[in-house]
Amino acid sequence: MAIVLYAYRDDIFQSLKDPGVPFQTHQKSAPLSYELAESWMSIPDLTGDPFEHRTLGDVFVVAPGLYMGGDHWNVPINDRRQQARLDRIVRPNYVDLYAKAGRVFSPYYRQASLYTFMTAREDARRAQNLAYEDVRRAFEYFLKNSPPERSIILAGHDQGASHVQRLLIDYFQGTLAKRLAVAYVIGHPLPLEKFGDDLAATPPCESETDTGCVVAFGAFMPDESVMARRFITRLKVYDDGDYWIVDGKPLLCTNPLLWNRSSDYAPRRLHKGGVSAKGLDPDTDPAPRVRQVGANCQDGILHVDMPKSRSLHRPIRLGGKFRTLPSNLFYQDLRENAITRV
Repeated sequence: MAIVLYAYRDDIFQSLKDPGVPFQTHQKSAPLSYELAESWMSIPDLTGDPFEHRTLGDVFVVAPGLYMGGDHWNVPINDRRQQARLDRIVRPNYVDLYAKAGRVFSPYYRQASLYTFMTAREDARRAQNLAYEDVRRAFEYFLKNSPPERSIILAGHDQGASHVQRLLIDYFQGTLAKRLAVAYVIGHPLPLEKFGDDLAATPPCESETDTGCVVAFGAFMPDESVMARRFITRLKVYDDGDYWIVDGKPLLCTNPLLWNRSSDYAPRRLHKGGVSAKGLDPDTDPAPRVRQVGANCQDGILHVDMPKSRSLHRPIRLGGKFRTLPSNLFYQDLRENAITRV
């Protein structure tokens, strides 16, 4: 019996996370007011001089999702337990790393449940649109408080990367593209065909110093071949007003050890460090674990070696392959690169 349960663990997990009610009839929490500091996971002091650090930029980070689903299509914004998990897991691993590149803005938002990325139902699309609408409103507030002389970094991880793709389409294909230092689209597929159409003004980065460009990758360890296959065939990307299964389209893959799109293998000695910073105080810099992985891009996937430190491995638990990692394998690589590009 235990063997059967293990074999079907992902199907069981998925069925447990179905809200069981249509999106239109389930109760949604009220939208956040981004005029309030409490609506932000990270926001600078906007009463000070924005030009105090003139060489730095403004960074808009869209956090990955932690809410698995089960009761709601989108996380209730007054769910203090979920908010505490964001502060404890997401902020130290995925948000604070950009603080040395500029003022960091990272909103709370009504994240679509991770279940919405496991199903093709129309309800899932509506939940993802609701989440993006919150992100869009937060970004409008960010723009109002970001002086036009400052460069912009966009960063999104997992679900957040999906929303960053839409921000690039909706806001950065005109004059605002001139302010873009870099956009990091991490953990969500980005089809190369988008750069000939929706993302023509923001091309892929080709070196570690390019600006006005996009970095994207989905990283998978040797024992994650099923997840890697799902990444290039089953995840949904936004296109022409809707979400569509990526279905094997060629994807952008930037190697964060080389900062180019080549298929060359980058050895461990180039790895500047990953962290497992869960629960770390915002004022404390985590100590990166260096030379943990080598990596190379192949068929739209960033293949990485198994990290030496178990703290950077994926935890073994029910639904583990769908969960946001409580670590960031390329924390220091991203941190230093953001500073360089800004």
